[in-house]
Amino acid sequence: MYAVVGYWIPLSERSRFMSSFQGFSIGIGLTYVICGFIIDNFSWRYAFFTTGSLGMLWCFLWYMLAYNTPHEHPRITDEELEYIEMNIGVEVKETVGTKVPWKCIFTSLPVWAIGITTFGRIWIHYVFIVYGPSFMTNILKFPLQTNGFLSGMPFICSYLSSVVFCCIADKMVLKEVMSLTNIRKLFTAFSQIIPGILIFSIGYINNIVVLLIIWFIAVTYITASYAGAMANIVDIAPNLAGQVLAFCQTIHMPASFLSPLAGGFIVTSEGSIEEWRILFGTSSVISIVTYSIYQIYGTATIQKWNYLSTSNSNSSEENNILNNKDTEDNIPIDDV
Repeated sequence: MYAVVGYWIPLSERSRFMSSFQGFSIGIGLTYVICGFIIDNFSWRYAFFTTGSLGMLWCFLWYMLAYNTPHEHPRITDEELEYIEMNIGVEVKETVGTKVPWKCIFTSLPVWAIGITTFGRIWIHYVFIVYGPSFMTNILKFPLQTNGFLSGMPFICSYLSSVVFCCIADKMVLKEVMSLTNIRKLFTAFSQIIPGILIFSIGYINNIVVLLIIWFIAVTYITASYAGAMANIVDIAPNLAGQVLAFCQTIHMPASFLSPLAGGFIVTSEGSIEEWRILFGTSSVISIVTYSIYQIYGTATIQKWNYLSTSNSNSSEENNILNNKDTEDNIPIDDV
């Protein structure tokens, strides 16, 4: 999806669009709730059948309804097409047959900063996803269906929180409350610093109600990254968002299996709160430390290598936003 964002979404709407990526949180939340019911009343087999069928249905709908560019869409109106063309900002050009500047991407500090900070965000997210149900069963002693509901609801709520965060970010961009770089850093901090602190505290809270509230807040704040580092991919390279995402994923996606592996190594006795504290503390440090890299090297400045053979042409809206930067945010394109 990142590969088509630059063709479709104006800068001032980019954060709100990124909230659509949080549809997977609804999927996670509903899977916990529905599968808890199915497993309790039928068997594991039907849980796999149900989720697999829904995945195939989505693939069919995506194939039938999605198009790479506005010009290819058969049902777009002239007004919609004109609006998109006037506001997408930097001219986006098909990169098919054009050499991708992989060396520039590999050596770009802003790209590495996005990949590294997202590693920390995915790490802590997967601790909640993979080990949340186990913690609720073995430490909080919830039955299966209650566990499924309480494990799933934070992720359903996190979709709503992502929409709120992304709408706020877009309003801040339009009103030029601060530079685009600082907006991205602010929401990335929300997604990693706050959950990092809260997950550490979970192991030391004895009141179940307070613990669940902290748990909900931590999971819902993780989605602020879609108004932060995840939207930043398109900011720095709208022509090459797909390629930049691919490189960033080689950095951050290992967290999706390293986090569960580390959890399995640390928590050998699932009834031991001391081992859970070590897991939560480790995740807290990783989340906060990886964010610090983004705080230092992150930027929303469009990178020189983004343009390839395209002309450096911005919309008036994007020029106003990108040119109105704080002095601390004026990082020369050639230097990053």
